[in-house]
Amino acid sequence: MQTLDKWVERIYAETDVGRSIATSVAGVIGLSAYLLSTDWVIAAFLSIIAFPLVRLIATGIHARAVSREQSLMELAEAERIYSRLSEEERTVVQAFVGAGGSVLTWDQVNRLGLPAAGVESLVQREMVWSSMTADGMRETFALDSSLFDVGQKKLANEKSFG
Repeated sequence: MQTLDKWVERIYAETDVGRSIATSVAGVIGLSAYLLSTDWVIAAFLSIIAFPLVRLIATGIHARAVSREQSLMELAEAERIYSRLSEEERTVVQAFVGAGGSVLTWDQVNRLGLPAAGVESLVQREMVWSSMTADGMRETFALDSSLFDVGQKKLANEKSFG
């Protein structure tokens, strides 16, 4: 009886979503098989076979849902930040978007004539930072990817309404 109590305690204390769902579904499959066939061996085998399959499926679905939720939260945070940017900061973000990427070389930034206050402010907010090109030959400015995505979205909305 003590072993059964420990097993029940472990099942209900489980925090792994895939395992929890797999345990429930395998239990339903086993119970259904037993009720239909009245053979506990077949019911046990079906439960044992179903458990890992259901766990894999449930874990995959849960991981995708968590990833999607995290992406939506990052985008919402970036939209909140974008809405609080000054006009100069938005000009800088839109310059990155207009150039087609979240990285600009120093030369590109100088040619675009971006407001220095906007660039420095975004650096202080840690939305822009200096970086290097992949070949290590030139210094660049890199814009936060989520903020870049919001800037693209705003530009697309302006074009569709403009």
